[in-house]
Amino acid sequence: MQRLVFILSVSLGSVVVGYAVRRFSIDRAVSPRKVSTFSKDLKLAAMFILNPIPIISSFWGFTLGHPGLLWFPILGIVCTSVGGIAALVVNQVFHIHPKRAASVFTSGMFSNILTFGGLTAFVFFGIEGYALVQLFNMLITPMYYLVGFPISHQVSLGSRFSFSLSFGTIRERPYLMIPVVSVLIGIALNLAGVSRPPIFLSVSSLLIPLVTGLLGLSIGITLYIGKINRYTREIILISLIKFVVTPAVMATVAYLFGVHKIMEGIPYKILVISAAMPVAFNSLIPPAIYDFDLDLANSAWVVTTFSYLVILPLLYLILGV
Repeated sequence: MQRLVFILSVSLGSVVVGYAVRRFSIDRAVSPRKVSTFSKDLKLAAMFILNPIPIISSFWGFTLGHPGLLWFPILGIVCTSVGGIAALVVNQVFHIHPKRAASVFTSGMFSNILTFGGLTAFVFFGIEGYALVQLFNMLITPMYYLVGFPISHQVSLGSRFSFSLSFGTIRERPYLMIPVVSVLIGIALNLAGVSRPPIFLSVSSLLIPLVTGLLGLSIGITLYIGKINRYTREIILISLIKFVVTPAVMATVAYLFGVHKIMEGIPYKILVISAAMPVAFNSLIPPAIYDFDLDLANSAWVVTTFSYLVILPLLYLILGV
């Protein structure tokens, strides 16, 4: 129970604290533009300055307990694809307007695996669990920018869907690849046989919850609760994709491939946890860039994120962690 309280306090509590600070202090003293800039800088510092340290540390000391784990990044791509494809199907079946459909797509495809998933895995399984989440997510982040962004733009225009890759976002923001490079550095140090200093493990144990808390705070101080009731149908559909369809499909696929037999089932549990994450903050970026329904994306983020209050205890009970 203490572990559940800790995860929820860090992940959701930080969002609530940030929102409260904005409502009762910042709104009266600081311009929205300055708050937005501070929030962006805080996110960048957390994700691309602090977060690489525990990523490197986790892979530096990681032991590949089974050759089947080499497929873990591919399963990450499958997981992300399931969410995206399910969203495209939902858009067609329910004839959702293109501007809204694009937000349904990004919300269905983009999941909060690195922060909420990483923290959950770390608290339940330690630094090895955190490393497995990073391994699972290794190819997902590039996939968001190479595939997710351009497809969301197509959907928003009501265009006939066609698969394409785009390196434009990564060329413009090369720092987005820092997490992937951090994984490679950790693996290189591991393979080179360099001993990981004990201080790295201690620092990582502090930084993992700190990064999650800072990201939650940065989101909270810029959070404006939109007219969620306007998007009831879409939010219900997105929630079903995030918390029912994707985890059910991935749990089945992983079971059929025997992932539950590897390392006493820990990778299987990590996979199910990762597949049941709420909408990622990254899902709010394409609407801002391509001018589709940002209010829907924001509302979906809020609802699915706070639904984690229910989802996390369910995962705890179902997986027996």
